[in-house]
Amino acid sequence: MKVSIALATYNGERYLQEQLNSLVDQNRLPDELVICDDGSVDDTLKIIDYFKINAPFMVKVYRNSVRLGYSANFERAISFCKGDVIFLCDQDDVWFPDKLKVVLNTFESEKRALVVINNAVLTDEHLNSSNKLTVIDQTLSAGFTTDSIIVGCCTAFKAELLSFILPVPHDYLPHDSWIHKLSITLKSRIVISQPLQFYRRHGENTSNWFVNRTERVTIFDKIRNYNKGDSNIACMQRMEVLRILYERLSNNRDEVIKIIGSDFELDGILSNIKREQNAIERRLTLLNKKRFSRPFLAWSMFLNGDYRYFSGWMSFVKDLLK
Repeated sequence: MKVSIALATYNGERYLQEQLNSLVDQNRLPDELVICDDGSVDDTLKIIDYFKINAPFMVKVYRNSVRLGYSANFERAISFCKGDVIFLCDQDDVWFPDKLKVVLNTFESEKRALVVINNAVLTDEHLNSSNKLTVIDQTLSAGFTTDSIIVGCCTAFKAELLSFILPVPHDYLPHDSWIHKLSITLKSRIVISQPLQFYRRHGENTSNWFVNRTERVTIFDKIRNYNKGDSNIACMQRMEVLRILYERLSNNRDEVIKIIGSDFELDGILSNIKREQNAIERRLTLLNKKRFSRPFLAWSMFLNGDYRYFSGWMSFVKDLLK
């Protein structure tokens, strides 16, 4: 399988060279590195141009004429990739030498896999990890399952997913969340528990989900952060995501069946999307009721199992109290 790495850059001079060095140090080199720069005004492009001269693989550089933002910048980089497997790469991390090899071996051994996400060691800006915490450690400690792990810089996917990924519905989800939503829906995502990189946290990361802190988190952090969100807005956004997802899968039925191998299974996947949509519609109805009239609807949803599509008992309690 030919390998592409999609790297999005923006004013990354502080950490970029370390990341580029780690790509050169891979046991299995990539076939191409595709870089999209989103209008850097520091020395990012100088670092890239110098790196390109002696890189042991092809380096393609694209410079955006206008700022796109990190998600659309990644989408542009992905669109230029020609490999069979595409790795997403942030400008501020460091990959372990066996990352490409381990992920590719996973794709080869797990024929169903369309997306692979690897574990990562959480570090400070200097790559120190005093607690030796990983993304999976923190996710489980907070009371989530591994389905909640969505880290773009730890993600690789097969190019056959491109027709479903692009265009990314940026109004509702960033590129990495969309890729993982697709693969989890298609039951084709593999999580590698082995850490394959450092995930640098330095206060200016585009993703600041509380689970990715370098200090141990607990379920109490989950509860505190959950109560900050607006359930109504979140539900409406999810409805749009599911609508787009349903359309892409149903309108490209033959291509999906070719990937997953069964029209019967696709029918089941589409039915699951419909059930999730119905649960969200019922919750939106509840959220638009006065508080005193919510208990009956909330209890009905609870008995129907609707809250499994949200955050379980926390969503149930929140719907009664807010």
